[in-house]
Amino acid sequence: MEARFTTFQTISAKACPIYLKLKYQQTKRRQETLEIQKQKRNCQVNERRHLKNNAHSHSMEIDWKKNETIVPNLESYELATSMMNSEWMLEKPEDIENWIAVLCPEGKRCCVIAQDNKTKSVNKYGTSLFHFPSLFPYGCHLPNNCPSHRKRTVLDCIYNFKIKKFYILDIIEWMGVPYTDFDAEFRFYFIQSKLSEIPGINEKSLKNTYPFELAPRMRTSELYIHLMEKNQYFHDHVELDGINFYYPESMYTPGDSPLMLWLKIFMIPEILHKPINDQLEQLYRPSNYVNIFEYIQNTKKKSRKNRRKKSTSSSCDTMEVDSMIEVEPEKDPAIGNDMCMEN
Repeated sequence: MEARFTTFQTISAKACPIYLKLKYQQTKRRQETLEIQKQKRNCQVNERRHLKNNAHSHSMEIDWKKNETIVPNLESYELATSMMNSEWMLEKPEDIENWIAVLCPEGKRCCVIAQDNKTKSVNKYGTSLFHFPSLFPYGCHLPNNCPSHRKRTVLDCIYNFKIKKFYILDIIEWMGVPYTDFDAEFRFYFIQSKLSEIPGINEKSLKNTYPFELAPRMRTSELYIHLMEKNQYFHDHVELDGINFYYPESMYTPGDSPLMLWLKIFMIPEILHKPINDQLEQLYRPSNYVNIFEYIQNTKKKSRKNRRKKSTSSSCDTMEVDSMIEVEPEKDPAIGNDMCMEN
């Protein structure tokens, strides 16, 4: 294993610059329109609920959001759109026991970039959610850190709103060296070893505003035992959203990948033909669940309905907006109300 990875590989640009420029301009116009609509609604809600007097931590995040560039820069857009997304596991792969199961908490899928002595989180469109210091290389101002635009660390993460914590799924780049051409087994080993070398990365501090933790992972053959014995997989009562199954030799490729498969935990008996304990099934299985195919169709219908609802709400007057939008204090106002992982 060690001999195989003695030298680092570099990757070439995988998209046409002209196409990226056009795509970026389209996204820019769309984000500007959506952001204007969002700001109008937020101002109305904030004034009504007096959010200016909220806790200091929330105020800091709101201030960061205001100071962020609404329009994504090209670099962030390229990174965000090059993230690898999972596909539904509709049938059991023959060698699934050797795949790596990564437990994903509820939260917002995002790309975390540490660069120029600051860290930022961007959504799947490349728009910055907020800036913050972190203890990753070049992620905050430290005496031994020299700003270098060419050196950056890029991580594939899930941000949990309830406990304000990042869970790391994968590594894309470390100090300017891309790891997308290395297989999943090595990438997971590498990021785990690097996290162990950064004291305090899993704790909140002045130089590390948000804790970072590696999302739990194991061989699928080992997962079956946990499904029978455990009910909770995260601290602080963070709920499990689902499980990503990575083929051990898969590279990190942009877009949907058949080598990264996704299941909700209550689908394990149906697809993998393995039992889960009764408490897990009662906790996560919807009462109207029939099978995975119907669940996917219902999810798509619900997503289309929500998009239409958002489109309609953007044209409502002030009274209608006030009656439709509720601010939930346990969710992070700097990011939004989306509590499920977005692939």
